[in-house]
Amino acid sequence: MSRLSFSLAVAVVAIILISSVSVPQRASSSGIPIQHVIVIVQENHTFDNYFGTYPGANGLPPGVALPAEPNGTASVKPFPLNRDVPPRDVCHSWGCAHAEFDGGKMDGFVFTAGSVTTMGFFDYHQIPYYWDYASQYVLMDNYFSSVAGPSLPNHLYLVAGQSGGIVTNDHDTTLSFPSIFDELQSSGVSWRYYAQQYASGWNPLPVFKSFVANPSLMKGIGDTSALASDIVAGKLPSVSYVMPQDERVSEHPPQNVTAGQDWVVGLVDQIMRSQFWRSSAVFITWDDYGGWYDHVPPPQVDKYGYGFRVPCLIISPYAKQGFIDPTLADHSSILKFIETVFNLRPLAARDAAASNLLEAFDFSQTPRAPLILPGSYLAEHYPLTFLASPPKTVQTAVDAKSTGSTILSISQPISGGDLESSLVLAIAVLGVVAALRRFGRWRW
Repeated sequence: MSRLSFSLAVAVVAIILISSVSVPQRASSSGIPIQHVIVIVQENHTFDNYFGTYPGANGLPPGVALPAEPNGTASVKPFPLNRDVPPRDVCHSWGCAHAEFDGGKMDGFVFTAGSVTTMGFFDYHQIPYYWDYASQYVLMDNYFSSVAGPSLPNHLYLVAGQSGGIVTNDHDTTLSFPSIFDELQSSGVSWRYYAQQYASGWNPLPVFKSFVANPSLMKGIGDTSALASDIVAGKLPSVSYVMPQDERVSEHPPQNVTAGQDWVVGLVDQIMRSQFWRSSAVFITWDDYGGWYDHVPPPQVDKYGYGFRVPCLIISPYAKQGFIDPTLADHSSILKFIETVFNLRPLAARDAAASNLLEAFDFSQTPRAPLILPGSYLAEHYPLTFLASPPKTVQTAVDAKSTGSTILSISQPISGGDLESSLVLAIAVLGVVAALRRFGRWRW
């Protein structure tokens, strides 16, 4: 059998399996047509660092500048980094964050960091696909990290609505307060936490008392590499938390931000191509500010936070199109969304009071087709301008973001259908993968 024939046979078999799998799902009793919530958490960027120049957003103010020394002249201005790899990591501890906050003056970033790096920012040159998502789905520009500090306490708010007073990355203490996974487990809602198996700033679950005492909860932690196979096997749970596959794609400085973006988009593309797209809500956020400058003083709702703004993208067939959402929110708002969809009780005071993010959706609209990236649109133009194309499921498109080469783009998700349509779709998938791997633009 030739290599092409073998590849086509494998693709057709995979698509037939996807189309025929029966997936037991628990329908939302809230009446919201979302059955799958996917929370993708990356590392260490502020809103201004990624979207400070995004059109229409509450980004970098004209003429803003910070002093290089305490009480010095404000002379250090934001500047484009013009590179995929940040030059260095910047202090983002509890102490540094409060010195940078400076009682709400937001002027301590440069002299606290001891570097002008904090004032650098990225844009569509390095993270074009994140900007594409913002253009076609929802970008929140008033969304804050939960704690003015590093990863672990913010991850705790993402899963528990509190950190138990923890403000550092020390994870030696057993945590006795409940997490969302205790609630999901007792309510019969399927879940999975895709991360490394051991306790870390990305994965606090092994130090929760309920996980230590209950091996069935520990089984809910699965390696991030298993997400793709779970999607293909029709086993995507109702609630999924997804941590970086490894440090290289985490976007944690000094890692390559474009590589991290490409990895995330690869995950979202898999969801969009699957049977789960029409019932999904995908949240992409960043755990903490990473030491980067942001100009908006975070409201101090209690003694732990909020911390500085971080980006949050909401992607769903029901997400409003091109909506810049000004709703005040933090990481516990994602918890509140999950609790709202699956009728779960609040875990702590923070998520009880949080916005539930429903304003970002229009559940009365016809479910929108996915935006498979790269796609058939005018690149680096916001909002996206889609190119004229015939109304077919598979279409030829010019992807100026990659290399200027012509590739195949899929405009509809994979679903059941006749064998001929599946074969055409399989060829399209192979074409996309081959092109992206050939030109080295995508990291899998």
